[in-house]
Amino acid sequence: MDPVLTIFRLGEAERAFGTYGLMLMLAVVVGVGIATRAAAVAKLDVGAVIAAAGFTVAGALAGAWSLFIVVEWLRTGSPMDALEHGGLVFYGAPMGGGAAYAFAVRVLDLPGFRLLDLAIPGVPAAHAMGRIGCFLGGCCFGRPWDGPWAVHYGHPAAPASLYGVARHPVPLYESMILLGLAFVLLLWPKRKTGDGRWVGAYLVAYAVIRSSVETLRGDAMRGSVAGLLSTSQLISVGMGSVGLFLIWRAHRRSASMPA
Repeated sequence: MDPVLTIFRLGEAERAFGTYGLMLMLAVVVGVGIATRAAAVAKLDVGAVIAAAGFTVAGALAGAWSLFIVVEWLRTGSPMDALEHGGLVFYGAPMGGGAAYAFAVRVLDLPGFRLLDLAIPGVPAAHAMGRIGCFLGGCCFGRPWDGPWAVHYGHPAAPASLYGVARHPVPLYESMILLGLAFVLLLWPKRKTGDGRWVGAYLVAYAVIRSSVETLRGDAMRGSVAGLLSTSQLISVGMGSVGLFLIWRAHRRSASMPA
């Protein structure tokens, strides 16, 4: 695992291009590709969908970066270190991306919930690529462990190398589960779309996945609530609740429709 893919020069300065950045680019391509394919099959305006995807990706990155700043500010008492070194927190992506998506579909006159239901497999697929980037970059690392597939980070730029111990490859665990979720959402027959039930299913599924994987995370500096739940587990509770509400609302609307 090497966080630095290559070093290039910009005038007098040297800049590193990391493996995490490469996987993040791949994640965007995968997610937008799945959304575009779904739009084409559903005979939606593909150009408008690509434009909405651009808004959504920009909002998601802005949200993930902003939440990272907030979390580090709360943890350290100052945002300066976070602003200097940068980082992303996944749960900021649905917040920022969701706001940007709502704006885009309104401006572009797209069926918001229908497009989300069709394109939702792209979210866990893209997220899985991002988690591989976490693994290669040495962040979001697991608890110390000396089992048969434990990993040891030796690169000094990898946050996990600071402690010099073998660990659970937690990002790979999450990546594999997310890929499985993406395939389930992609292949499961969708007799009804547009009422948010598939978005709800994803939100509930990921809340369970994230809460479970968190028990193996080793970067406790991210903080916890009353020493019981990590920050991400607390957000998962809210995310899962929203998902359950969307599923309940979809079933209620289906039941109220005349046969």
